[in-house]
Amino acid sequence: MRLPLPLVSLLCAFSCCGAQVSQSPEALETSEGDRAAMACTYSSAYQAFQWYRQVPSGEITHLLTVASNENSTNGRFTGERLESGQKSFLHVAETRLEDSGRYFCAVGAQ
Repeated sequence: MRLPLPLVSLLCAFSCCGAQVSQSPEALETSEGDRAAMACTYSSAYQAFQWYRQVPSGEITHLLTVASNENSTNGRFTGERLESGQKSFLHVAETRLEDSGRYFCAVGAQ
């Protein structure tokens, strides 16, 4: 039996020197055992993407760092860099109910 697994991507945007951070999709629902993916785009050069999850209790956990020159894996979570370092995908393999929460990224600008 497959249960709905909500994975919510919190839209995190800020402006610094004309640069913008955006995430998509804004909300994502999947089933246990599926693969989920969300994207974070930065309009300028960056040093690293940081991916986080906030669980329903409010606790925020750092999942992984995606450097400008390599992908990163932490268990079932994989951070992928794309498009000349201006975009990163977070992939979640074999989703579980405990993966529910808000996912967001932060970017270290150059």
